Amino acid sequence: MAQEMRQEGLRFVAQTPRVVAEGVGFCWYPGIRRFSTGELMAAYSLNPDSGENLVNVTGISLSKDEGATWAHHCDVSGLSGRLDIALPDGTLAGPNAPYKPEPLGQWRTFVGHYGRFEKSGQQYTVELWGTRIEGLPRDVKARAVQSRTRWAEISPFRDSIELEPGRYLATTYMTFEGDARYSTVVLISEDEGRNWRYLSTVAGADAGTDAREGFCEACLVRLEDGDLMCVGRMGGGRDQLLARAYSSDEGKTWGPIDRLPAWSVLPDIVRLSNGVLVISTGRPGLFLWFSTDPRGQNWQPFDVMAHHNAVMDKAHHISPGKYGLEAVTREQYYTVHHDFDEPDQTTSYTSILEVAPNRLLMVYDRVPYGWMPVPTDAEVRSRILARYPTSTLPADSMIPRERERIYVLELEIERQ
Repeated sequence: MAQEMRQEGLRFVAQTPRVVAEGVGFCWYPGIRRFSTGELMAAYSLNPDSGENLVNVTGISLSKDEGATWAHHCDVSGLSGRLDIALPDGTLAGPNAPYKPEPLGQWRTFVGHYGRFEKSGQQYTVELWGTRIEGLPRDVKARAVQSRTRWAEISPFRDSIELEPGRYLATTYMTFEGDARYSTVVLISEDEGRNWRYLSTVAGADAGTDAREGFCEACLVRLEDGDLMCVGRMGGGRDQLLARAYSSDEGKTWGPIDRLPAWSVLPDIVRLSNGVLVISTGRPGLFLWFSTDPRGQNWQPFDVMAHHNAVMDKAHHISPGKYGLEAVTREQYYTVHHDFDEPDQTTSYTSILEVAPNRLLMVYDRVPYGWMPVPTDAEVRSRILARYPTSTLPADSMIPRERERIYVLELEIERQ
């Protein structure tokens, strides 16, 4: 069932979510990408949310009809599925965790794996330690307890932009030695994401000292006037508002951060063909935020969770946990994820993609037991969700016995 809504300067139609994939145990943290040949790829983690996992596996689903239907394609090891350098031959490529110091004994040069989904997803390769990061201005803090997948306080790449053919700009975040908070830096690559060198710092550890964390989990968008805007997380919870900074020189320098009304984790951003800026984020809740002005000064929200619960069967409803959408203390924020009686039922880690002019797909997850795994014999299963237009749920998708699922939801957005 579609819902048509109007907000200031906007008209949009939100469709009913559709199943993309399903799983047992863990099935969360989704991302969506597009091959240059047109196929869509949804990737989702099948692992615990830990840096000490013994095995890391990613589930992959593909769509060949712009998201109308999806099929589970494969599970892969060694790739996160968030590779976003789309090459003309139908390859998605890019750097991939983990990152370790190379050579050992220093903390400013790191190597990671380099991944490629080739032939529109029909083949994948991992070049072990094929990505290199160099030129960082300071030592990255070593982890107090190191593992075979985590050596230092440096996190995977979040987003990249092609500045010009073959030249890519990307963000990643880390904690530098002597700091207690994150910094986000910009790196540049000219060889399809294999080698990256430090270009600039978007926000250091001293930015936004009123927030719980430093600027992190950042995304990038090019604005109508050509400037770049970087939007990032500053903590977790409704009171931990996103921050952003602008660059007018292709990422070489950045202005000071300011705050957005949106909250709180892993924002994703796109500028639609009609110029509307859209951010997906949440925790608590799931939200899309729209801005109709070219610089993203003013934003208005759309409550994705409310729409989802209004059009889906009750067994598929998502709860924001015992505290709802209210602001919580730091202790409450971390404990609600593991509350067995009333957990927060989504990670609020989302991903969005414009698949046709002003048609937006959003993927998100449902985790009925919070951050705990879904038992293999449970009737309720985790779901990753996404929005779709012009589609109806298949007749057998809502039978009483629930399954762990990934969904897609589509929005058609018009300016008024």
